[in-house]
Amino acid sequence: MTMTPTQALRAYCDAFAAGNIAAIADLFAPDAVVDLPLVGDRMSGHAEVMHEVESAVRGLKDIRVEIGHALEGDNDVIAEGAFWSELVGAGTKVDGTPERADFRFVAVLEMKDGKISRLSEYLDTKPVKPWERQRIIPTSVRRSPYWDGSIAAGAVEFMAYNRTTFPMIYSRTPYEDYVALTERVTMWDVGCERQAQIKGPDALAFANYLVARDISRLAVGACRYSFVCDPEGRILCDPVILRPWEDTIWLSHGDVDLHLWARGLATNSGYDVEICEPDVAPLQIQGPLCVEMLRPIVEGPVDDLKFYRCMVTKVAGIEAVVSRTGWSGALGFEIYPTSSARAMELWNALLEAGKPHGLVVTGPNVHRAVEKNVTDTAYFTNSDMNPFEAGGERLVDLDKGDFVGREALLNIREEGAKRQTVGLFIEGDLPRLEWFWPLTDAAGRQGTVRWAMHSFALDRSVGIALVDAAVKIGDTVEVHHPLGTVKAEVTTLPFVED
Repeated sequence: MTMTPTQALRAYCDAFAAGNIAAIADLFAPDAVVDLPLVGDRMSGHAEVMHEVESAVRGLKDIRVEIGHALEGDNDVIAEGAFWSELVGAGTKVDGTPERADFRFVAVLEMKDGKISRLSEYLDTKPVKPWERQRIIPTSVRRSPYWDGSIAAGAVEFMAYNRTTFPMIYSRTPYEDYVALTERVTMWDVGCERQAQIKGPDALAFANYLVARDISRLAVGACRYSFVCDPEGRILCDPVILRPWEDTIWLSHGDVDLHLWARGLATNSGYDVEICEPDVAPLQIQGPLCVEMLRPIVEGPVDDLKFYRCMVTKVAGIEAVVSRTGWSGALGFEIYPTSSARAMELWNALLEAGKPHGLVVTGPNVHRAVEKNVTDTAYFTNSDMNPFEAGGERLVDLDKGDFVGREALLNIREEGAKRQTVGLFIEGDLPRLEWFWPLTDAAGRQGTVRWAMHSFALDRSVGIALVDAAVKIGDTVEVHHPLGTVKAEVTTLPFVED
């Protein structure tokens, strides 16, 4: 029996609340169009509609929809309703209550040949999505050169990183950003990712003295990942090392004054080098469609650029270094314009190039990073870790000759690391991790949960922790977070391989 428009609307709402994607798919016509204020642009065609609807359903839980008054015609209906749900993976508010999407709406639905041909929702989005961004105190942090682009894209929460604004959260559900990264392509403002530039005849030799890995044979156009340590073997940062030119090394680093550290070590050292922080503010293009997106606007052969390689080229006519690196643990590139003078010109060109591929401007996707064990270590937040405790043995070459921290690391290797980095399967939903959570193992030994997130791939809470070396895979530990104490199972890393 053919449904009336009101019946079709109620069936859609019931299926959405139940998470029944197949039932929703059966309701829509092949050429259906849908307008949802929380998505943005109109969706056209069954495939596009279902892609966005499925993303919306998976990003919410405990969904409830009620339809109120309805005015029905022969093939259409206008109805008012109310929607209640909780966001998945968003943590909690400061007071511990869940992040929610609750609102009233008006829906317009049209039918054709017994299927929904048009569905448009109208609602006030302010209660659902933040309408005002977080304020920044200018005396303590500088703006990224891509600030205007990030604000226009809906950035609402930032962190200070290398004394630069770092947009982390945009006005979307966490799952929307996750899907954009894993299925399409994303662009990240990482202008805060600064470069410690070492230039001169001894650039490679001095860089090899700074880092724990042997890069003495690093070729022009090659990249490496390693640690920079202090004399006690503690991690200062874990930079990507690039050699874009014969006499130039870049250490693209985390939140630490690395160029000042390097300059201090170079002074009166005998190395013929100049150290500075150049005006180079990167962008990351990450996701499976990134090659297709970049191919038309990058002069160099992006298809041929191998993992951990870089090239000097032009992007949208702007001089840049492009590397096959990034913080997604999958296919992606970093674009380093050699000056920020044309930063927004580059940003806008990339936005335009990304439109056919569904580009979304996001922050670094911490949910995916934790799944893939892609982390970041900075000196003042490193829990006094050394590379062996961080699981980075392969990035330390103690036999290469002298480097900063070598003697301490030799001793640590001889004595054995006292702690180790492990994964955790954590019970229940988690609040947002704003500072590290204490952990206690079965023997009463203390540890630290350094990363914790909802895993969309595993549909459960996971974490990355620093624990005593005696803790074994499969052990049960207790995690103490702001909502209480919960149990967690120790497991291996990464959580997700593919």
